[in-house]
Amino acid sequence: MKFMNLGSRENASRYVAVEMFKEIHFNECTLLGLATGGTMEEMYQELVELLKRHQTDISCLETFNLDEYFNLDISHPNSYMSYMKKHFFDPIGMQNSQFHLPDNDLFDVEEDNLRYDAAIRDKGPLHIQLLGIGVNGHIGFNEPGTPFDSKTRVVELSPETIEANARFFDKQDDVPVQAVSMGIETILYSNRILLLALGDKKADIMAKLYHMTEPDIAVPASSLLTHPNVEIIMDEAAAQYITFK
Repeated sequence: MKFMNLGSRENASRYVAVEMFKEIHFNECTLLGLATGGTMEEMYQELVELLKRHQTDISCLETFNLDEYFNLDISHPNSYMSYMKKHFFDPIGMQNSQFHLPDNDLFDVEEDNLRYDAAIRDKGPLHIQLLGIGVNGHIGFNEPGTPFDSKTRVVELSPETIEANARFFDKQDDVPVQAVSMGIETILYSNRILLLALGDKKADIMAKLYHMTEPDIAVPASSLLTHPNVEIIMDEAAAQYITFK
């Protein structure tokens, strides 16, 4: 893994946006794995501006998202579908057929998850998989203890993850406790992985990950040690406890 401290939040977000833009702009058809959350908002804003400024043809762009809250209506303002439509899909004019999120319906969820993984396998590997990271080292909603051969499935969210997500909901009781998430094996089925980590709250886990030399299921992000092309992009706050060798 290559760790990069790019100083400001703006520089880190811009770097990821530019790398995503180049993949879309210079390839006839691009397959991306996408992530959500506050960390990604500035990056998506920059990416949208780049695509519009350069009048990039996105007609052959196709995306698969990491996760979606389980049994939360996709029209809910805090669903990840709503997030993606607001920050990326609608601003660049993507058609419904071009983007995919895990199906979070109560019915046939296991079959839907199998179809989701099968679609990625059939079309993939993903050219770029975009990731954030949780304070406990989760990627997607793969919490500590997740086997590295896991696939898309319904998962129970950890107390730390529920607490981190609570700020997006009006009441604590409204915060989802389950999600549908790509598994770690699915995430690793990609040519390149870009992990963006921003802010003080990510500093401890980034320092821990930096010093890891072997994968450990207690830190799901350490699975990235098994992938040949991973970049960890941080701002100064997230990298503050790392002394680069």
